[in-house]
Amino acid sequence: MTQTAASPHRPDDTFTGLPIGEADLTEAHALYRGMSIVRSVELEIEKMHRLGRMSGSFHSSLGQEAAAVGVCAALREGDMVTSTHRGHGHALAKGVTMEGVFAELFGRTSGVSGGRGGSMHLHDRRSGFLGENAIVAGGLPWAAGAAWARRRRGGDDIAVAFIGDGGFAQGVTHETLLLARFWESPCLIVCENNGLAHSMPSDRLFGAPGGIARIAEGTGIHARYVDGRDVVAVARTAKEMVARVRAGVPAFLECGVYRVRPHSLSDPDYRYRPKTAGRDWLALNDPMANLRARLEAFPGNRVAQIDAAVAADVQAALARAEAAGRPPAAAAKSYVYTSPELQNHA
Repeated sequence: MTQTAASPHRPDDTFTGLPIGEADLTEAHALYRGMSIVRSVELEIEKMHRLGRMSGSFHSSLGQEAAAVGVCAALREGDMVTSTHRGHGHALAKGVTMEGVFAELFGRTSGVSGGRGGSMHLHDRRSGFLGENAIVAGGLPWAAGAAWARRRRGGDDIAVAFIGDGGFAQGVTHETLLLARFWESPCLIVCENNGLAHSMPSDRLFGAPGGIARIAEGTGIHARYVDGRDVVAVARTAKEMVARVRAGVPAFLECGVYRVRPHSLSDPDYRYRPKTAGRDWLALNDPMANLRARLEAFPGNRVAQIDAAVAADVQAALARAEAAGRPPAAAAKSYVYTSPELQNHA
């Protein structure tokens, strides 16, 4: 299990990331594009909420893009992902469309959950995104069970369960770790340790970053820590872990990230951390800016083109989503109980 010299939970002017060479440029550009999509969508959602054009709760993953994009880059189309209440980045990184996410948050029928779920209940079976969950760590047993079911049916697809440091403190997490090991469920548990379980510093609960992985290792599951600010490091580590899981051994990956925004839009985070904490961290540790700088060192890099293309795609998706229709009132009771088309979907 690896450890970092500096904590990703504090502004760090020594953060550089793994070196990349000419042979890495195709992968690095793809990772940068993935982060650009997540960042751009999160910023638009934040703006729409502040303008009153979207309603409901919103938990931003801004600054945590490298973990979602790096892990999902190692997955195949048939692999499955479960997420948290802070899951827009996971959904987008797994292939859920920008329009589907925007439309869901606008409450439109073209949303991935038909406009019924909102920010915390994105779900798209077509892309293997089994759903977010407003219950802390609630998606973890889904992932372990879905992976086990797929393996029993003879496939080699795996499941990835994203949880947070607060989720790691839940009893269901440790029950699932033990059960996944006992069942040999092909499941990768990814803990995004962003330093704060709402207002509780994770360092007080688990020690320095890497402490969560050490605890998970005590269950007998292979566990590693990676600096979640560096998407290249995350992608390379995730590739190794996914290969291990696909071979039939569950694994655990702790990603050291930081929650830049408040817990939610209604959270007065200045009560438990300095007002400038998120801004100060982003100035020195922004995973997108870090990879952008590394790519711009190469002549002929495509960073500017990627940013421009993503910006145009985001605005087009936003316009289509807002123009879509709303569900009729008669549909309010749909899916309250299971229906035949929802069965046998594991």
